[in-house]
Amino acid sequence: MMAIAGIDVLVLSLGASAADTAEPVIGSFDGEAGLERLDDDPFVAEFKLIGELRFRQAIGEVWETPPNTILDGRSVPTLFVQLFGHPLESEFPKTAISYEYAVKMKTRSWEDAQRMFYEAAVTEGIAPEEAKVMYTVLSASGSRWALHGSSSCFTRCHVSEEELEWRPRVDHEKLVALLGWVRAENPKLDAIDQRASAAIIEKGPHIFGNFR
Repeated sequence: MMAIAGIDVLVLSLGASAADTAEPVIGSFDGEAGLERLDDDPFVAEFKLIGELRFRQAIGEVWETPPNTILDGRSVPTLFVQLFGHPLESEFPKTAISYEYAVKMKTRSWEDAQRMFYEAAVTEGIAPEEAKVMYTVLSASGSRWALHGSSSCFTRCHVSEEELEWRPRVDHEKLVALLGWVRAENPKLDAIDQRASAAIIEKGPHIFGNFR
């Protein structure tokens, strides 16, 4: 696992932040995060969702994960796991399930999926300022995707691909500094997105193609 300069300092600072002055957006969950572990692999464990899980955003959008969905937690980047642990064995399993299924299915934009993650995390009881740190990791280095009909890439450089999924390559020092800024200033999500782009070295997908 890659060592990232400054990460220890960041982890220790996760409990101290500026007060959140805005009311967080709250949605609602229907169903439980009932997960059955399918193997004993300590690195890439697989889980099966027992029942159906739905997350309804405040704007009315519903993100549904059907029963028997197989999940492994690899929808989030390495830094996310270093900071917050395995998402499916965390304090926000419903959020993790909903986000991973969104990444698997790719029926909505990756931007919408990331915003859903933030709202779901707050709904599940994560403090808004902590959820913003999680969101920042996804905004800078989380999964991106494009489907046929949504990108000209498929008619040029990725003709044979059914779908495109990739992650940007980031400057980890800039990303860690960005996380510290988010923790200290508690900015709005739009401001996080604007600054996150400065930590990205290569946006992809032309450099990386599919990352899985």
